[in-house]
Amino acid sequence: MINALFDLLGAFYQSGDLAQAEWIARSILRAIPDDSVSLQFLGLVYYRTRRRAQALQVFAAAAGDLPREQPTAATDASLQASAQCLPAASGHGSTLAGAWYDLGLLLFRLRRPQQAVSALRAALDARPDFGRAQRALALISHFSGRIVRRESRLKIVAKPLAVIQEPLEEPPAPPAQSPRAAARRSGEPRAAGRESRYPARKTSARSTG
Repeated sequence: MINALFDLLGAFYQSGDLAQAEWIARSILRAIPDDSVSLQFLGLVYYRTRRRAQALQVFAAAAGDLPREQPTAATDASLQASAQCLPAASGHGSTLAGAWYDLGLLLFRLRRPQQAVSALRAALDARPDFGRAQRALALISHFSGRIVRRESRLKIVAKPLAVIQEPLEEPPAPPAQSPRAAARRSGEPRAAGRESRYPARKTSARSTG
C-alpha cells in the first residue's frame, strides 16, 4: 500500500500535477503522521507553488528543528510504518527519483546541506545511473566538507599578542656619505682651501705712451 502511494506521488509530480501530488502527500501523512519523507515532498510542493513560508516550516519540522505532535498510544503502528516509508520511496526503480533530485537541490539552496545530501542519495538509490544526481551529490558533499573545515578553524583560539614577544629588528644603518655630499645636503658652503684644478691666468698691464 505504501509503495503504491509513493509511486502515485512520483507519477503526479513528474507529470506536473502538483495538486494531486500534494493530495497524495497529505494522505500519507494522515495515515502515518511521523513520516518525514512525505512531509519533505509536501514541502517541495509548497515551495514550487509559491508557498515559501509553509515550505520552510515543513522542512524545519522534517529536520527536527520544530516540535511535532506528541505521539499517543494509537501511533505505535504509525511509527512502525514510518520506518518503511524511506525504503518504499527510494527503492530501485521508484518514480520519485526526479522528485528526490529536485528536493536535494532545493534543500541545498535553502542552506540545509545535510538534508540535501540525504535526498540526493535517495535519488541515486532509486536510479543508480542518475548522472545529474551524482554530480550534484559530489558538489554538495565537497561544499559541505569545506563548511565543516571552515567552522572548525573558526573555533581555534588565536594566541594573544602579549604572548608573542619576539625582538624587533633594528633598522639598517644609512650608507656612509663623503664630506662633500654631506655638506651639500646640509646646505653648508664648500670648504675652502681646495685649490682649483686650473691655475689663475696672469695678466700684465700694457704700457701706454
